[in-house]
Parts: sequence; structure tokens; C-alpha cells
Amino acid sequence: MFTHTYETRYGDYKDFETVKVGTVLDIVQDISTKEADFCGFGIDKMRGLNMAWLMQGINLTFIKPVKTHTPIEAFTAVQRLKGAISERCCILKQNGQPVVKTVANWFVVDTEKLKVCRIPPELHECYKCYDFNDSFFEYVRPALFEFEEADYMIKVSNKDIDTNKHLNNQKSADILMDALPFDFTFNNLKILYKKAAYLDDQLEVCVKKLDNGYYVHLQTPEKQICVAGTFENL
Repeated sequence: MFTHTYETRYGDYKDFETVKVGTVLDIVQDISTKEADFCGFGIDKMRGLNMAWLMQGINLTFIKPVKTHTPIEAFTAVQRLKGAISERCCILKQNGQPVVKTVANWFVVDTEKLKVCRIPPELHECYKCYDFNDSFFEYVRPALFEFEEADYMIKVSNKDIDTNKHLNNQKSADILMDALPFDFTFNNLKILYKKAAYLDDQLEVCVKKLDNGYYVHLQTPEKQICVAGTFENL
């Protein structure tokens, strides 16, 4: 597995004791790019091949709260490569104990044709698949719901855009979580990325109360879902 250690900063703190969920998602994205660089297929190399990795969806569970003032050890590996999809797993630890587990589907996109393409053989050769032998690491796509009316609107701003010139995965998750009640806590989430949103796009925020949590999605005025998430206290 590929490993990297992260130091938390004040801006990562949810309160005096715990780290924000958005920080956890940022670490998962970051260590994925760091392993790609290590394997020789970082962002610049992929750009030269007119390819990019895009996240299709992610499942995350908190085993324990992620503490402030404590380094986060991140461990990641590709569990499965098939067709256009790479199934990547991460384990975050503090003081040697697991605190977060994630499994995400990433796919390769042809940036010229703007279409999903098969993972080229050279990527199969550089990413050695690792068997996590854990039932959690089976990606589960969240259920989607339809809405007649949105709860409110948001506008995609400069701070939300990433290197692909669209709404960043972690930023979109933050927008979803902004729709949750302030005092609601969860230990399990599933996020599905459906459609890219771009700078200045106006998006409808739709919220549904579930038995054990909330479902939220962002959609265009034409009712096309950009990103959806379920947040549950299991």
C-alpha cells in the first residue's frame, strides 16, 4: 500500500476535539494523486495523454472520531481495475488505530472527446492491486430520489473549482453537508457524482429526511443531478 502522513491544521477543525469531514475527503483525494505521482502517472503525465481520473462515487465510514492535534496516517491502494473503473480503498489511522475507511470508484476520461475510456495497459502495469479482505470495501451506489421543489439555490463560486475546471469533489460534499442540521452527526456517508457543475452554475439543493439520517442532492434547474449524498447515523 502507498502511505502518507498528514498534520491537521486549525482550519481542519470542526470543534476543539474533532476534524471536519471535508478534510477527510480532501486527504482521500490528495493521497490518490500522490500515489499516481509515485507510479509515474501524475496529473501532468495524464494531461499529456489527454486523460484524467474522475471520481464516480465514494463510501466512507467513521470508526472513531478523527482527533485534532494528532497526525493522520493515510494508507491507500487500488483494489480492482476493470474496464474504465478503478476501485480505490483508503484507511486513515491515528496512533496506529483505524479511524476512517473509504472505498471509491474512479474512472478514466478522454479529455479531448470528453468520454469515458478504458484504462490503458500501462496503468494496469503500474498499479498493483491489493486485496483488503474486508466486506466494507465493496462500493455501494447510493439510492437517488426525485424532488418537485428545491429547498434553496446555490451558485458555484471560484473557491469551489478544481484543476478540471469544474466543481471539486470535496467542495461539492461540503455543499451537501451544509444542507444538514447543524447538530446532526453521522458516521456513514455515500456520495455519487453524476454530472459536472461549472463556475457560476446555479444549482438547486434538495433535502430529504431519512429514518436514520438525510439524503441531499444538487441538481440543475433542468432536474439533472450533479451530485448526491446519503448521510446516516448507523
